[in-house]
Amino acid sequence: MQREWYTKVLMKDIDIVNGAGKVEKMRLQNILMQLRKCTNHPYLFDGAEPGPPYTTDEHLVYNCGKLVLLDKLLPKLKEQDSRVLIFSQMTRMLDILEDYCHWRQFQYCRLDGQTPHEDRQRQINEFNEDGSIKFVFMLSTRAGGLGINLATADVVIIYDSDWNPQMDLQAMDRAHRIGQTKQVRVFRFITENTVEEKIVERAEVKLRLDKLVIQQGRLADSKSQSLNKDEMLNMIRHGANHVFASKDSEITDEDIDTILQKGELKNNEFESNVKGKKN
Repeated sequence: MQREWYTKVLMKDIDIVNGAGKVEKMRLQNILMQLRKCTNHPYLFDGAEPGPPYTTDEHLVYNCGKLVLLDKLLPKLKEQDSRVLIFSQMTRMLDILEDYCHWRQFQYCRLDGQTPHEDRQRQINEFNEDGSIKFVFMLSTRAGGLGINLATADVVIIYDSDWNPQMDLQAMDRAHRIGQTKQVRVFRFITENTVEEKIVERAEVKLRLDKLVIQQGRLADSKSQSLNKDEMLNMIRHGANHVFASKDSEITDEDIDTILQKGELKNNEFESNVKGKKN
């Protein structure tokens, strides 16, 4: 289903993918947004979820690569007595994750920009108290981080990456707080051969450049941070041929340990590429 929707979005704007004519920036931004929704979960599109009647069961997981991965990872983390923070930028994605937690009967808390202050503090306290039964705390990456100390969690899952790498770093800091007694592990979900790979790559390059600039005592130039049309086009085209060419599902059946090993190799390869680009 993910591939179908990704293809639909690309086909709708096939003239852009083929690089025909002039394109206004707004249209490119919109395509990027739609493609990012595909990589997160196809149910973010109206009409994608099978129904009515709408049910919460396996289809929630098997129609989305990231949820397949999450569904393999969470039971393993629960066995290890870990407690998990999940970050997404899209509040509708948090709705889907809530449905998933209901279905799998994981105890959870949720916090986004709409959460009233009292509820927010109550949930943080519930999650942090001794012997808390809450296993997952899902947050929107952009919900103000002031006063959010979730040091009782030792795993951070970045479900989708932010354009601004500082946002993701701030998200990880929710667990890296005073009172943290365990080593914190961070998992970042990236859908292969999609715009997401390029978004993460750009954020990583930006982070490295910012560090260099700050080390040299200069302020980062904000002009260089906005995407130009060519960069957007490259992102949209990245992986498009792969999506058009293969019709079968490539969602993995491997066990979580194998997936994590492959992820680590891919990550090392990615980091060496980014270093090359920066130089």
